[in-house]
Amino acid sequence: MTIKVTVDSNLFIKDVFEPPVEVNIKDDEDTLRDVLQKLSDRCPYLRFTEGGEMGDDLRHVYINGKSHFQLPEGLKRRLRDGDTVRVEAYMEPLAGG
Repeated sequence: MTIKVTVDSNLFIKDVFEPPVEVNIKDDEDTLRDVLQKLSDRCPYLRFTEGGEMGDDLRHVYINGKSHFQLPEGLKRRLRDGDTVRVEAYMEPLAGG
């Protein structure tokens, strides 16, 4: 299955997480929740998921250009071959003191 997942983010970690990021998805990772979990595993600094739901660092998630909020299945939405997923994640700046 070929699904293109692109992550746009303000977080940049050289040689670890350099947006825009593209991710390869396996056949058994076929829900939007699976994709977000894979992103969390790859970059634990961003909260892509929390308690199985959309994490606080996510601004928008689109499947084939449509917001996941418009989909009745939400994060349970099964992905199909050829789908595109775009994730916008934003980490609040950390203040020093």
